[in-house]
Amino acid sequence: MLPDNLSDRVVKLEFLVTHLEHEIETLNSVILEQQKLLERLNVSVSRVDDRVARLTLEEERRDPLSERPPHY
Repeated sequence: MLPDNLSDRVVKLEFLVTHLEHEIETLNSVILEQQKLLERLNVSVSRVDDRVARLTLEEERRDPLSERPPHY
């Protein structure tokens, strides 16, 4: 049998381990949610990049001399 002091220490350590396991699970779920968000944001940024590239190409194809000024 363990002495009382040692037994108390073991109980405290078990409590601490349980608490830390819970914290790790919580942090893991937060990381997973952030990863999902990052993936969605990457898709959105990629779409915006594609749209900007298309608009830039369309703008380059226009002939500014053939367009009427905005005040007409």
